[in-house]
Amino acid sequence: MPPSGRERTTIRFQWSNGRLRGNRRSEVYFTSPVTRHLECARVSLPFKDQLALQTNHQRINTARLFYASISRSDTRMRYPPLSIVTSVLLTLFTISAFAQRQNLTDAQRVDLAGPVKSVSVTATKTGVSWQQPGGPTLVIPVWCSECEFDPDGNQTKFGQIFNGSFQGEIIRLIRDADGHVTECFIEDAATGEMIRHELVGPFGKSEESSYQHGELQSRVVFNYDQYGHMIDRLTLDAAGTQQARTVVNTDEDSRDTEKWDWGKDGQLSLHVRQTFNTKTKVEHFTSFNPFGGVNLTWTVTGGKLVSFREPPDAPSQYGDNFSEDIGNDTSENYACHGDGTCELSRIHYVYLDPKRRNPLSAEWRDETGNLRFAAYYVYKIDAYRDWTHREIRVWS
Repeated sequence: MPPSGRERTTIRFQWSNGRLRGNRRSEVYFTSPVTRHLECARVSLPFKDQLALQTNHQRINTARLFYASISRSDTRMRYPPLSIVTSVLLTLFTISAFAQRQNLTDAQRVDLAGPVKSVSVTATKTGVSWQQPGGPTLVIPVWCSECEFDPDGNQTKFGQIFNGSFQGEIIRLIRDADGHVTECFIEDAATGEMIRHELVGPFGKSEESSYQHGELQSRVVFNYDQYGHMIDRLTLDAAGTQQARTVVNTDEDSRDTEKWDWGKDGQLSLHVRQTFNTKTKVEHFTSFNPFGGVNLTWTVTGGKLVSFREPPDAPSQYGDNFSEDIGNDTSENYACHGDGTCELSRIHYVYLDPKRRNPLSAEWRDETGNLRFAAYYVYKIDAYRDWTHREIRVWS
């Protein structure tokens, strides 16, 4: 018998001169030994390329189900009557002020479309648990519990409500004459102390310094190539001693990539190479040990695994569990072992819209087509294609 319980999550958005579209609320409850229900509410999640729907009612009726219903309120700039504006729970920026960027903004990364200014989520958890299998994600956690954004979608507040007060970070942005963010000062909301300082360049952070009680603790330096790929990340302690370093060599389209990770003592901890030929559709992956020998290697041709090799006594390691996109919103997941065998699973996604923002469901089947795990979604959608209510059924 599954445990009984109740969980409620409510999300409030705030907009300036906006109108309320409803509260996002979700509750968790259970109705029978074979069907568990959950309702929760949260911010829109970045589900791109992660979830989909293909309902199988026969399987649902006979399987153990975890059911989730999530409600969310979105309000957008509509210039409603003042009586509505003064009572809204959400704050929005005007659409004209919302900068269109080639890269995703912070708000877009948490799957918010339109000029959102702030998001608030409250949740009560139950003891119900559901195990996500190793591989593509079926259910995404709440990325943004208490957040605020500027008109360009940059995050200016991040954290959560704990014991009735906000615990987290306040982010102060410094811009140049053209309006581009060049520095970020991140302060502890409770103490007002600076905990991080970031320098920002055209491709992202160029330097990040962390502080505790006003003293420098560590510094991270980032370098990018001409295409905006991060090619060097160096982590230093307060004295300037290397703690970690990552170097990446890649081409313009990131089809041919080689990566090295070094630890505190300069010892190589990871060295991998991955290439993809667009004409032959052949993909090679190889990981190396610190002496240049091969730890693991595999080859995929046309989306199908044709070879896999690693030492028979090798423990599970980076590269032995991977997924290949085979089209039609379907990926094949390979879980490989030292004896050369690989377990094949297929994960099929269906989305609510062509942009693949809102998944309707994801079904995870084994090689013979038996359903192993699944997540099913039902939405209420606003004019911005953001969901204001979502129900989730998780099958296992």
